Amino acid sequence: MIEQARVRFETLKAGGMLPSPQGVALAVLELTQKHDANIQSLTHLVQTDPAMSGRILRYANAVHGGSLRHIASLPHAIVFLGLFRVRQIALGFSLIDHYRSGACAAFDYLGYWTASLATGITAQQVSAQAQCPPDESFTCGLLSGIGRLALATAFPNEYGGILRENLPELALRDAETSNFGLDHATLSAELLQDWGLPEIFYQAVRYHELPTEAPFGAGSRVQTLTSALHFSAKVGSLLNLDAAQRWERVPSLYHAAAQIGLEDHQVPPLVESVVGQWQDWGRELHLPTRDFSDINLLLGMPPDPTQDGDLSALVVLPMRVALITRDANRLSSLAETLDAMGLMVELATDRDSAMHLLESNRIDLMMVELPDSGDSAVKTLRELRAREGGRQTYCIAVIPPEAEAGVAKLMLAGASDYLLMNYSEAALLARLNSAQRVVTLQGAVRAERESVIRSSGEWARSNRRLLQEAHTDPLTKLHNRRYGLDRFAQEWSFSAHSDTPLSCLMLDIDHFKQVNDRHGHEIGDMVLSQVAQVIERSCRKDDVVFRYGGEEFCVVGPNTALVDAIQLGERIVRGIRAGRFGEDEKRFPVTVSIGVATRTQADSDQEMLIARADRALYAAKSGGRDRVVAARGDADA
Repeated sequence: MIEQARVRFETLKAGGMLPSPQGVALAVLELTQKHDANIQSLTHLVQTDPAMSGRILRYANAVHGGSLRHIASLPHAIVFLGLFRVRQIALGFSLIDHYRSGACAAFDYLGYWTASLATGITAQQVSAQAQCPPDESFTCGLLSGIGRLALATAFPNEYGGILRENLPELALRDAETSNFGLDHATLSAELLQDWGLPEIFYQAVRYHELPTEAPFGAGSRVQTLTSALHFSAKVGSLLNLDAAQRWERVPSLYHAAAQIGLEDHQVPPLVESVVGQWQDWGRELHLPTRDFSDINLLLGMPPDPTQDGDLSALVVLPMRVALITRDANRLSSLAETLDAMGLMVELATDRDSAMHLLESNRIDLMMVELPDSGDSAVKTLRELRAREGGRQTYCIAVIPPEAEAGVAKLMLAGASDYLLMNYSEAALLARLNSAQRVVTLQGAVRAERESVIRSSGEWARSNRRLLQEAHTDPLTKLHNRRYGLDRFAQEWSFSAHSDTPLSCLMLDIDHFKQVNDRHGHEIGDMVLSQVAQVIERSCRKDDVVFRYGGEEFCVVGPNTALVDAIQLGERIVRGIRAGRFGEDEKRFPVTVSIGVATRTQADSDQEMLIARADRALYAAKSGGRDRVVAARGDADA
């Protein structure tokens, strides 16, 4: 199936039917594919496009998050980001600029990019959960749905007809495959592969809409990235929907968050951070974004159930009613009637007591006496709504008959219904019946949502533990071999594309068999764990440290030249040499031998680099142990 899709993709590409970078961005892609590409030539090229220059500067400052001093020059920004990442950024921004509109009338081009931008920002925010660099995660999220744009570009009329059917997601993908030979998710993956993104990204994009169908191992980095993109896409979609549609998506958003280990209380602040950056970048890129002043309201307000048809089957339950009036005597008859009906009535005769009642969160229904429907009444309703923190308590405005003509203004200001002062018993019962139905339905919806969110929190904690266990060596608590080799492959891909140095250190505990023979395997395991701690403390933040197997460890040094890798190895050797290992009263010295190798043009993959570091390790042991040896030829490089 994938091979057939690949053939179909090549046909579309050869026909010039697909979106592609243009102008300076195309020149950036071509330049960075050359072996002699350098920072200076890339800087000169980007400077010819002031808009691109400004965006790369802005992006570089956003990525470092204030941990460094402000990046004020384009060359500094490009050095900070690296050739490969500048290439990705230019690609994404170019596509936004050149595909803002098109011939597919049923495709919302600006809406697509607005949601994609939010997806990219969210992916950047959860990059730690995805175990991927934040800048690459941004590009991956931004372009994860590019296949939709591609189909709208290549087949504007046919795809428009399919979109007008408003098909569910699975049915849409089936229709795409039947009509075009591949669906939008597959096309997205093929485009990202063609543009040179690492394999882990385009494979994750292929399955991120349906992560349960992904053929990746549980706990693997590609599966984790797939789940992170799935969550990010849900945030991107959520921010582009109206209130009723958003409410329907909220439980599934928390469900997706739990899959990457995010608990329910972590989701609102994360979305709030995304919204702020989304609005800033929206202004920069001239994309429409919405203003969400209260994220908790965005994620927590139920839809208006009065629009859902027949509610007569609902059970009517007792309600707590706040009766807000300036003159209790004037509404005493109403209070007595409500009390006789079994409703719990609390009176508020001034502003402070009314606000206290609403803030206490004990009220199901408020009935507010208003002297008219003018500006003062509108102001009163808005103040009450502001104090209840977005709960949208059902509100009946009690007004004199002469104010009925202005009811529309009261409804816009926050009233749910109205009741005339000279009400009949039938009118009162009708209003209360409607209110009770709505309150009951809202309560049921809230209870279901809270149940989903609570269970998602438990699931998130469970998933975090499973992910941790899947990536961790149980004895040393370092990353395990599977995780380490996955990260090694990613760092290799980045190093090869950006022509930055990459070093590998292979470490082995000297005479470890003697430790087991003299002290027993239990002490041997203790020594392994203690040595692992020293190695980890000796390494830098960006180094990837993992147990390779037995008493052997591996350290991957991104952007690390040979001289720096040798210094790192010497620091580890000194740290081990200075320590004492084993039980408290019977500690003994331990040493390690280290082989170091740095990527060269002759290395075709990371396995060759590991093999050269391993041969250097053998040379270190043959040369007397307790030392660092560089791979033959590297020392002269």
